[in-house]
Amino acid sequence: MSTGIDGRRYEFTLVLILMLAGGVAAVDAQTVFYIMPFIAQDLHLDNTQIGLIGSAVLVGWSLAALGVALLSDRMGRRKPFLVGAFVVFALFSGLSAAASSFLALFAARLVMGLAEGPVIPIQHVMVMAESAPQRRGLNMGIVQNFGAQLIGTLAAPILVVWLAQRTGWRSAFLLAGIPALLIALAIWKFLREPPGAAHAEPRRATGNAFSRLPVIWAVRNIRISIAIGTCCVAWYFMMLTFLPLWLTKGLGLDPGVMSTVIAMMGAAGAAGAFLVAGLSDRIGRRNAMRLFCSIGFIAPIGVLWVGPHPLLLGALVFLGSLMIGTFSLFMGTIPQESVDAADGATATALVLCIAQLAGGIVGPSLGGVLADRLGLQAPLLLAAGLALCGTMLSFSLRESGLRGRG
Repeated sequence: MSTGIDGRRYEFTLVLILMLAGGVAAVDAQTVFYIMPFIAQDLHLDNTQIGLIGSAVLVGWSLAALGVALLSDRMGRRKPFLVGAFVVFALFSGLSAAASSFLALFAARLVMGLAEGPVIPIQHVMVMAESAPQRRGLNMGIVQNFGAQLIGTLAAPILVVWLAQRTGWRSAFLLAGIPALLIALAIWKFLREPPGAAHAEPRRATGNAFSRLPVIWAVRNIRISIAIGTCCVAWYFMMLTFLPLWLTKGLGLDPGVMSTVIAMMGAAGAAGAFLVAGLSDRIGRRNAMRLFCSIGFIAPIGVLWVGPHPLLLGALVFLGSLMIGTFSLFMGTIPQESVDAADGATATALVLCIAQLAGGIVGPSLGGVLADRLGLQAPLLLAAGLALCGTMLSFSLRESGLRGRG
């Protein structure tokens, strides 16, 4: 942990660069959802295929997150893996734009997931090591949520839909390549290996990297975080996948109006980065999880209830999407506060991997099947139920924050 004026300045620099890094990664990861009405029409996709494409990036993301995190913890190195992830991400950013069929687009999204997967686990370990204890939850929330939601979910849907309407959907996939290279350069030039990272190497010298997984799995908060994460990730990606379709097809909104309503998810996620994560430093992680998971019910139920009224739709989507602020807690803060520091990247990656695979793949895919059979309301109703399920699971968490230690 950094101390003193110089330490506080470096802590700010770290959080700022990693916040922007998360935003750039989110632009590519989420662009496909915002322009899906254009893609579906051009490539003649049904709802099941739409759900599978929405899940593809998560498969690569999950596998790369766990594999790289295990290697990072074993070697005691963080910075090279993060730089490498953004370089690879930049090099392959145009693959989705070149896709001309369902299978080609599915493969392109899978490859991008492999490139982006290591970002969240490595970021959280670096922030955990450099943050003052009283700002740990807030910093981790800003890094995971603020940039991703402000850039990837608030600004991106408006920009990429505008771009798709004027130049075609393929050009929207080219937005993040150059910024990804700039992020890689900034990480390499301005950030350092977190203190204590090298101490992990002697501990990992014997046995294989996977030998730590049973130890991490045995921690109660890890298992509960995985269960909560599965519900919340499924909620999030079903909203991203099917809310644009419901707003345009179900309610008949113009794509430009739709993008503004969807942008409220990003506004809420950005606000939640401060509100939810910051509040967790004061009231505890468990109480923050209980409160804001329950709010997630409002967004999917609200859009089904109010009809084609953009202002009211945007307000309800904003309120319900404050649940996004919990993501940094169950993926980063709670797992890393619950295990040894040397296992931090693996703990976050394990939660992310299983939650993304179970929630991010099964959720949108099941939502697509339900939408084909029962209508576009079905996946939104399922999302509402998952928010309630995540709320109930939050009661089983053991407090990991400062007030829960003693």
